[in-house]
Formats: sequence, C-alpha cells, structure tokens
Amino acid sequence: MDKSSFSDSSVVASSSSIKSSNKLGKIGMQEGSNSPRMSAVQNTEARDSSEASFEHEPLLEGQRSGKSSHRTLGAVAPQPINVSNSSSPGDDFSDDDSELPRDPSDLLYSVRRGYRNFIHKSKTLLNIMIFINTLWLVTTFISDFFFNINFLRNRITGFQDLTLIFVSIVANSLTLWFNKIGYYSSLDQYLNVVLCGLTLFNLLTNLLVKYIRQRIGLLGVCTYLWAAVSFAVSAVMDRYLYYFNTKFHPNNYDDAEADNDENSPHPNEHSHKSIRNRHTLTEWVSIGFRTTVKGVLLVFFILFTLNNVLFSLDSILTTKQVAQVSTEANAASYDAFHWVDADHNYQIHLKCYGDVFDAEGSEDDRQPIVLFEHGGADTAFLSATWIQELYHLNRVQRYCVYERPGYGLSDSPPAPVSISMMADALKHVLLKEANITGPFTTVGYDMGGLFTQVFTAKNIDLVESMLLVESWHPDLLLKNYISRLLPGDDNDDPDDYSKLPDEINRHNGFVIWWKGILSTFNIKLQTSWLLAHHGSKERIYGRDMIYQGKYLRIKFLESVTSSLLSYKDVLNSLENLREIKMSVVSSNELIKKSPQWGNWQRELSKISSKTQEWKIVDGGHQIYKYGLGKQQAQDVLLRLIGEKDRY
Repeated sequence: MDKSSFSDSSVVASSSSIKSSNKLGKIGMQEGSNSPRMSAVQNTEARDSSEASFEHEPLLEGQRSGKSSHRTLGAVAPQPINVSNSSSPGDDFSDDDSELPRDPSDLLYSVRRGYRNFIHKSKTLLNIMIFINTLWLVTTFISDFFFNINFLRNRITGFQDLTLIFVSIVANSLTLWFNKIGYYSSLDQYLNVVLCGLTLFNLLTNLLVKYIRQRIGLLGVCTYLWAAVSFAVSAVMDRYLYYFNTKFHPNNYDDAEADNDENSPHPNEHSHKSIRNRHTLTEWVSIGFRTTVKGVLLVFFILFTLNNVLFSLDSILTTKQVAQVSTEANAASYDAFHWVDADHNYQIHLKCYGDVFDAEGSEDDRQPIVLFEHGGADTAFLSATWIQELYHLNRVQRYCVYERPGYGLSDSPPAPVSISMMADALKHVLLKEANITGPFTTVGYDMGGLFTQVFTAKNIDLVESMLLVESWHPDLLLKNYISRLLPGDDNDDPDDYSKLPDEINRHNGFVIWWKGILSTFNIKLQTSWLLAHHGSKERIYGRDMIYQGKYLRIKFLESVTSSLLSYKDVLNSLENLREIKMSVVSSNELIKKSPQWGNWQRELSKISSKTQEWKIVDGGHQIYKYGLGKQQAQDVLLRLIGEKDRY
C-alpha cells in the first residue's frame, strides 16, 4: 500500500471517529501526527454551527459584543448555553411550564404584548381623565361666574378651583403625549411626585384652618384631590415606562447598577454610558419641552403654596376675635358671621359698636344706628375710620359696618349678583339673624352709595336719613358697558373719564378675570409682608385686599351684571327716596378734575325733596385721608343725625 492511499484511509478513519464521538457527546483529543487535521475539522463544524445560530440576527448587530441596541426595541443579546448543566433526557420534568427553560423570543413577545396593553389602557384612562377635567372646567367656570349650580358651591371661591383643574388638564395631556419608552425621564417622575405632594399639602393646610374648612366645601376638597391624582397617575405611568425600559434594554440598566458600585468599575465606561443615555434628537426635544412645562408648574405650585399658607395664617389671625352667631345680644360690641337667607347659602361679616340692640330708649336721647356701606375697592377697615373717630369721641353713639359678599371676611356669593340681592341679604342679616331693628342712618361711600340707595328704598320704614359721600352715579353702571368688557378706548370722553380714580374709572371685565387667575400665584401678597410689613388685616380687608382672588371674582361679577341688573335696581329705588331726609358730600378736587363728576353729584343731591345740604369738602376722593375734608364730612353727618355741632 502506497503512502497516498494510507493517508486517505487515515483521514476517513479520523472523520468517522470524530462523528462517532460527537454522537456520544465525547470528543477526545488525539495525539500524534493527525491532531492538526482533526482540529481543523472541529473548527469548521463549530464555525458552521455559529453561523447557523446567528442566521436570523440583524447584520449590524454582529459586532455589539452582547450589547442591546437602543434602536432595536427589545433586542436581547444571546446568552451562552452551558451544556454541562443542561438536563439529560432521563431527568424528571415538572408539570409547571414556568419552570421549563423558555425561548428568549417568547419572553420578548410577552414583554412587548404587555407594553402594548399598557399603552392602550393608559391612553384610554388619560383620555377619560382629560374629558372629565374639561367638563369640570367648563361647569365650574359657568357656575362660578355666570349661573350658580348649587352642588358646586364653594363659599370662599376665587380662581383657585379653575386654576387647579386647568393644571390637571396640562398634567394629563403631557402624560398622554409623551407616554412612550423613548420619552422616559427620571426627572419627570420626580417632578410628578413633588407636585402631587405640594397639592396634598395645600389641601391639608386648608383643612387645618377652621374658617377655610367650613367654607371650602366638598367640591373644593375634591378639586385638590383630583389635581393630586392627576400627578400621581403621571408618576405611576413613568414607573411603568421604567419597568419596560429595564425589560427591553436590560444590559443598559445592569451597567447603570455597575456604575453605582465603586468596587466594580465597568471595563468600557464611556461606551456603555453613551449607549444607556442615547436618545434621538426628537426625543431630546420632547423630553426638554415636557420637563420645562413641569418646571413651570413646579414654580407655580411653590408660589401657590406660599399664598395659600399666607392666607391661612391671615384667616386665623383675623377670625380668632370673631364670634359665631352665639354672640350675646346685649354685648357692647358685636362681631359675628351671619347667614344671608334661610337656605344658608353664604355668610357675611357684621361688626357693630355701641348698644345697637337698645330699641326702647327715649326718643329724644336715642341716636339712629349709623349703617356704613364701604366703597368698591375698600372696606370699613379703611373708609369708615372717620366714623370710628366720632364714636370714640362719643359724638356717635352706635354704628355698624359690614363687608359685602366677596369683600374681607364675608363669603363669596353665588353668581349672578346685583345690588338688590345684596340689599336683601343685608336686611335678612340685620333683622332675622342679628336682631338689630334700627332705626338707621345709612351712609354710602363711593360705589357703596348705590347700595345705600337701594337698601334705603327697600327699608324706608327702618331708615331715618341717608348720607351719600362721594357716591357713584347710576350712569357709571351703564355708560360704556361694552367697553368695560372689551379693551378700553382712550378717545372716549377723555376729559371726563381719563382723570377719574381707579376705584371710579371703568374696569375691563377680561382684565379683572386675568388678574384673578394671576392672583393664585401673585407675589404682591408676599411682598406685602416681606417688604411693606403689612399685617393680616391689611391683606384681608385693607390695602392689599385688591390682590385677593375672592375680591377679584366679585369685581368681575359686578362688571358683568352692572348694567344688566344693578342699573335697573338703582332706577327702581329712586321713587321711594323722594321723601327721605338726606345730605350729600362731594370732593372739590375730583370735581375740578372731572366736570362730569360734579354734574353727577348735583343730580344726586336732587334725589329727595328733603335734601338737607350738599357739602363740597376739601380733599380728594378718599376724604378719610384728608384732615380738613374728613372734619367737614363729620360735621355733615352729625347735623344729619341731630347731634349739635360742638366744633
């Protein structure tokens, strides 16, 4: 046998030996001159087997070194199979399929199916929440500003409810638009948790204060809770996105955990971090937009919380002296909240000085009760100081002041409002609730002069006399009504209107409404105590009251119904005022600025045939700030109530 035939037979024998060994799972290493050839055969078969195993893998994934691509959703790196630990055919298998080895493609399919179900269910839930929020927003807007819906009553309502519902819509919309794996951000998840916590903190702050707790109502509580739920839902969905990210890209999160272990540095730190943090440009822009909006919401809620905490503290300090309806009737000073009707819709704050319950005194010695009606941008805390001086000087024996609904500590009234409605509410409080039966001398300042006219006309049997101090004319309710709802025209009667004080000049309804929205996070109230060092009374019913949302809401309601309802109320009252004893006080400075104002004051002095005097005093519109003008107004009041002039 020659050498070539011997060699061929050796190769055949070796090949059959290798095949036999492979079938038994025992491939032995043979020594001798034939080992290189056998090694080559083994390498060839191993390469063929490897190529077959990666036959269905993406071409570009061949050099990922086991890393999953961020662009291939759910691509899982192949894991090595430990042949030595695999079960032999003779092993016993469990009946539970979960214990059997599963194909990675089956696991990936299960995760993808769960992700699709999550996206579908979350979209359905978020769309339902947005629909509820939108319906709630429209209903609240109509109920608070145009037509009352009884079950939606909040007795201290301003603009907080509207703002919180709108914020809930924004939160739900952001979650709906960016509820995808590529948009996941841990910062957004943290922001949702913080915003949810701030909302609940504001609710807790309100519930801890008795004055607010009694007035916020079930609707107010539900509004805060709903806003908190909106942020909580967003946080939960972010958590689900994090879960699916870990399933689709497990190696990236394994590397992240390795980064946190100081004893286990990653061998290729820069490359694996770039893979983990990689986003497309569209994803980065979307994440940045969402984070920016959530950051704005965070700033809003911080300012909202500061204002809410400040209002809660101010409410505690200003109401601790106010007794409820159980105040004794024979008290020298009376300070209480009273319901305005038998249905207990809302309460107003009434305060009286002197013995206002004495109705049995001598007719010669008894003075009428001075009932003061404050202006449109103040309360008796500011504009009734000149009457308070007379009381301390024993020139006025007794007087009462109150805050109209929406002003000071009085509750917000249901919409709509009118002068006649408020006059009826005051009558119920005085006669039915407080048992103060008069007789009265009514004093109306600024816009309060219109309320005084209507109240006097409705209760002519209880009122002895009436004093109008810098009172509005009814035409201010009607003239240029459309221009108060639309941007004002500077060319409209500039000589008469452009120089009027802010509390007299026409107000744009839309501007008032936007100021109300801004009042929920306005820094004016914060600077009032940080910089101006104003106290709680100044913010509740003093100079800073004009920044409160409750006050701005009532001003909006007044602007809406001023010519529709209130103007008619004033005109209807004129007939009953023809025989009332009255006097008029006007400012000389305002008459100089606006001749039309002087004409209006002259017309007011002709309301009654028994007008005692029309006094033009020195000073501006706010006569209580001017020494000489204030003294002249005091003299007019004393002469009207029958007190001899001692000056």
